Amino acid sequence: MSEMRSHFEAREKAFGANPVTSFMLQYGRDYTISAHTYIGPREEPGACFMNATHRAVFDSRLTYVEGYVFIYGLPIQHAWCADAEGFVIDPTITDNNDGRIGGYFGVPFLTEYVKKACKANGIYGVLDYFYAGKTAPKLYELGLAAGQAWLLERPARRNRSKTRTRKAVA
Repeated sequence: MSEMRSHFEAREKAFGANPVTSFMLQYGRDYTISAHTYIGPREEPGACFMNATHRAVFDSRLTYVEGYVFIYGLPIQHAWCADAEGFVIDPTITDNNDGRIGGYFGVPFLTEYVKKACKANGIYGVLDYFYAGKTAPKLYELGLAAGQAWLLERPARRNRSKTRTRKAVA
């Protein structure tokens, strides 16, 4: 069992079950850092949700993943992409030469779902109950596949607001 999964199990044991922790335990998985993880252009610091969304939208070989990056052992909400082999492609974090990154643990999402959820919520990111309040509760209630299908099958609504960038620590 990974250190990251153990973190969520300990969190659930200490504080009780909640939709976010339960969702992460059911659908989250470890992602592996590779030689290609930090290669390529670095995007806007602190805008990982936007950066990962754009990278997945413009490169169909990548999958948007949202979850947590463990920095010096602390879980920080984060978004990145994964390639076909499941390796992390992180357009935001510069590198891991100092060993501060302990791992990535997250949930993969369909690109079309991410695009529609960001538009519906008016903000980048799909898992935060507060920021993604129009879509995240259904995702937690129905589960990953059914929650994505719920949104993807809904007719598009006209939304005049622009998608805001939610700043993140990582």
